[in-house]
Amino acid sequence: MRKLLQNDQGHWNAQIIAALIAAGATLLTALIAGIFGLLQLRAANAPTAAPPAPPLTVELDGPRLAPLGQQTYFTIISENAVRAEWAIAGFGRDEINPFRQVDQIFVEPEDAEAGQTYTLLVTVYDAAGNRANARHEFEIAPAGSIVVPGEGEP
Repeated sequence: MRKLLQNDQGHWNAQIIAALIAAGATLLTALIAGIFGLLQLRAANAPTAAPPAPPLTVELDGPRLAPLGQQTYFTIISENAVRAEWAIAGFGRDEINPFRQVDQIFVEPEDAEAGQTYTLLVTVYDAAGNRANARHEFEIAPAGSIVVPGEGEP
């Protein structure tokens, strides 16, 4: 090796030393570039996070009046709910499982008095167990009342 770096007179051969330094620098540069390239490739192939689920919402639609002795329907709307529970104090409660995007329930007031106000409470659940609530107040109307959809709505 010494003969390679020195000439016959014992002087250092500058061209060979420069070539060895350049070769070492080239190898070091290639090694660094390769490491960063592998890091980028690994990051690009990393599993992507699943897109977040849309927020769970529920909408409750129905009339403000429910006549005595007549069925009054309320519509529950939720795009990503899998189960729903509803309750009206004085009327009852139930569960809708499985819940489809739109479902209807009805009340048929028999023993209530005209003018009483009730609150329908609906809770829906998604597959992850998250929940959303909605409320709708309605008033009992006298028997034989005609309820026009949309009338009396706020």
